[in-house]
Amino acid sequence: MRNSQPGKPRLNHEPSGAFGEDVQRFREARRMSQEALGHATGYSKSYVSKVESGSLIPSQRFAEGCDKVFGTGGLFARQLRRIIEGEHPSWFAPFIDAEREAEVIEDYSTLFIYGMLQTPEYARAALEAVTSGADPRDLDAKVAGRMRRREVMAKEEPPQIWVVLHEACLRANVGTPEVMAGQLRFLGDAAGQYRTLTLQVLPFSSSAAARATPFTLLGFESGQMSVHVEGPQGGRPYDDKAALKNSRRIFDHLRACALSPHASLDFIDTAREAHEREARLDQVQPQRRRGRQLRRVGPGARVRQRNRPGA
Repeated sequence: MRNSQPGKPRLNHEPSGAFGEDVQRFREARRMSQEALGHATGYSKSYVSKVESGSLIPSQRFAEGCDKVFGTGGLFARQLRRIIEGEHPSWFAPFIDAEREAEVIEDYSTLFIYGMLQTPEYARAALEAVTSGADPRDLDAKVAGRMRRREVMAKEEPPQIWVVLHEACLRANVGTPEVMAGQLRFLGDAAGQYRTLTLQVLPFSSSAAARATPFTLLGFESGQMSVHVEGPQGGRPYDDKAALKNSRRIFDHLRACALSPHASLDFIDTAREAHEREARLDQVQPQRRRGRQLRRVGPGARVRQRNRPGA
């Protein structure tokens, strides 16, 4: 049986706060057992244990139940809300929990690279683009939360991860050319570092097979599956048979039309080199502009004379 503990992000660490530790502190101060707290809040002893250890993000109902049992006047509900809104929007938190427990992760990314595979610089640039004017501290928390998603790949028994990247993910400028070059460099390194990670690129030449909507299929030890579909108002999970069957068919078709894993890494490397050339060009152009005098029109205007042979 799988051990779900190695590599699991802990809710108690920065910047998530100490929700689990606080629950344990209040419970022990009132000399309650985990079983008693679970019964009082409508959950099992195992659920309470996971919350206290930081291996599970609790539900809002559990937080409100703790406030009622401990008489803390909404303290735990507010703390949980800050944790969720600080790192992930509330609609996304259940997906993060499911992602941590999945045995198989299959993702199709259309414009932004799958969050688990983003570098800190890329993640920050992507978040800044959709949260203009956000407090830098909030961005720090969101970026840190996104980076912790990568911990599932370092588990003793990591999930099988298969990511199909539309070529647009590689060509789009998220942040600067330097950020994109670093991101694509990381993808190449990650494919060699993480033994259960497979990357494929769906090139523009196979656009007939492309889909506009990104989605992620998750498979679990129990044999159950779910699909998380991104949309303009956030993501939404589906687990009904028809949605899963259709998503499986689409992903298999995308995977078949994409480049082979080996060819995909070569393709990613070529795209990285293109971003690096653009970055070098961006560095050269300001230097040229600084070395050129502005031309003025009118009396007393000075125009830099070009060197002429024999002049």
